[in-house]
Amino acid sequence: MANDITREAVDAGEHLLSILRQHIDVVAAGADVRAADAEELDTRLWEAVADYGDALDELYGDDDEPADDLDELTFTVRTRYDYTVLDEKALLGSGDGIGAAVIKLIERAGKPVGALEVDALETGSGLVTVHLNNEPLLADDFSSADEPTDLLLVAPNEQLASVLDEPVYESRAEAEAAAKLQD
Repeated sequence: MANDITREAVDAGEHLLSILRQHIDVVAAGADVRAADAEELDTRLWEAVADYGDALDELYGDDDEPADDLDELTFTVRTRYDYTVLDEKALLGSGDGIGAAVIKLIERAGKPVGALEVDALETGSGLVTVHLNNEPLLADDFSSADEPTDLLLVAPNEQLASVLDEPVYESRAEAEAAAKLQD
């Protein structure tokens, strides 16, 4: 038996059940039901689903929806990996240089940071740079650098070999127009 606290949720659930039963009967009847009647019942069903969900949110709290006062959270992931070429012929087979070879590998794979391709994140614009250098970058290098952020750019002992800019476009048409400008 429902108490005063749960009454609203129970009533909304019972209402949903009655409309759901009617909806199932209409679906079972198939072509014998007028389209307008079926559409009206379908609308009532989804309204009842929403009402029941709202009643449950009131009863148990609504932790699924983010607070309205929070701004959208955006973050940047900067990665740097140093690689040693073990088979120059295999990597540079196209003859376009190390930068172009790396960019082709990234384009073939889809994304440089595949681990972040999850439903909870929407990928934004990207920028990948390829540098030629003689020494790998270490975490300790950041503590001894005058400007640690410069280590993520082109260091004085490096040569920038290639840059891949991956902007995000609002539409396919915008992306296609940008690609034509690059060609």
